[in-house]
Amino acid sequence: MKRRTAELNSDDLQTLARSADEGLRVKAALHPRTPLATLLSLAADQAIGVRRALARRMDASREVLAQLARDPTRAVRCVVAAHPGCDEPLRRLLWTDSDGNVRAVARHAAAIPRHFSDDLARILRNEAVPASVLAEFAELGGQARRAVASHRECPRGWLERFRHDADAAVRLVAETRMGLSLDTLRAFARHRSPSYRAAAAASLPWSDANMTALLADRQEVVLLALLRRPDFPTAFFDQITDNPSRAVRLLLATHEALDAARLHRLLRDPLAEVRLRVAQRRVLSAEQFEALANDDDWVKRELAKRPDCPEPWLRQWIRAPSELLRSAVFRNPSVTPDILVTASALRDNHRQIAEHPLTPEPLLIQLADSADIFVRGAVANNPSTPERVLRQLARDADSYVRLHVARHEACPLSLLLELEHDPDFVVRRHVVWRPDCPLDTMKRRAADENVNVRYAVADHPRATAALLSGLARDEALSVRERAKERLRGS
Repeated sequence: MKRRTAELNSDDLQTLARSADEGLRVKAALHPRTPLATLLSLAADQAIGVRRALARRMDASREVLAQLARDPTRAVRCVVAAHPGCDEPLRRLLWTDSDGNVRAVARHAAAIPRHFSDDLARILRNEAVPASVLAEFAELGGQARRAVASHRECPRGWLERFRHDADAAVRLVAETRMGLSLDTLRAFARHRSPSYRAAAAASLPWSDANMTALLADRQEVVLLALLRRPDFPTAFFDQITDNPSRAVRLLLATHEALDAARLHRLLRDPLAEVRLRVAQRRVLSAEQFEALANDDDWVKRELAKRPDCPEPWLRQWIRAPSELLRSAVFRNPSVTPDILVTASALRDNHRQIAEHPLTPEPLLIQLADSADIFVRGAVANNPSTPERVLRQLARDADSYVRLHVARHEACPLSLLLELEHDPDFVVRRHVVWRPDCPLDTMKRRAADENVNVRYAVADHPRATAALLSGLARDEALSVRERAKERLRGS
């Protein structure tokens, strides 16, 4: 007959802990009477399930948690990070773990002290920190050790130690900082870790025998390291796989040394983002431009942003159904007044035409009579609008148009004096808001019937002490307080 679990003694539990059956070892890890020495031996068990079960013990000792906090498996460290028995030294280790999931669990379980996060941020930014702080973080998690290894003040002795770190990313930083020999780079080129092969790809001479294998590497990070080299030989483009990944194709699309045949394939790439990157190239031939000009609107939009975009295409796209495409044409520095006149045939373009500084005066006069108040407002705000059109718009039936006249930099003084008596307080306030608002106007608006206009006077940087003294006795609390603040110099 089997003995009850509660009746097991320490010898029985040690026998269970040495069992070949993982389930029995899990029972030993969870039993409340298992001795500490047995628990510590189970913390190094080969089975992840045993170590996770041990980490879930609510009464797990600090010694057990400290050993499991450095477990090579992320799942075990995540359980430890959420354990209520973790003290702050263990939490510091887990807050800086090399794995983002472990860090997230640890930060959710307990908030990071401000001074700790500030110290880590300074190390990550390579700022000057006390040697004691650097030494403390050098003993913490993989993220912290990697930051210390990258820091400009990291002693060479520490870098030597980091070269043998359990974390591959820390080892790579230390190797790079200490200066990689040609033999080390060749060893990296044959390493099973893609990050090591990428380091070799970024530094090995092109004549090295290992470069053939690196050029045929299927790992994206290795190919990107090769292509980002400014000395990438054009002869090696043919050695890159014919079906590269998305990230590699995106980089190839803007690579200036790319051969014509491969660029031609990218022009027909099934991914629109790749074709869009081709449209961003510094130089495009007429044939390449034409191929992209018949693409979808996102690609056309990139072409429309180019200063070298041919005028016939700008004329065609300025009347395209896509508003985003038309907007890109309006922002193009090569747009001429003639193109703007062509664009006026489409009513949806009227507002952007009214806003454009190159719009011809006859077209502005025509748009000033538009039925759309936003078009008339844009004309009122256009720096090229002549004075006679501004006077017409200053008498517009809608206050939205009149306030834009009040905001116009070249609005004549005589027109401002009219607008300061506008029936809508919003227009009067815009007159006061002008940096060059006349002092006489501010004196009159200090007695305005609307509190918002009087507040604008109290807030104006050119308001005199006499004006502010009067407003400090205003019936409206907000105006009084602002005037007093200004008098106090705040």
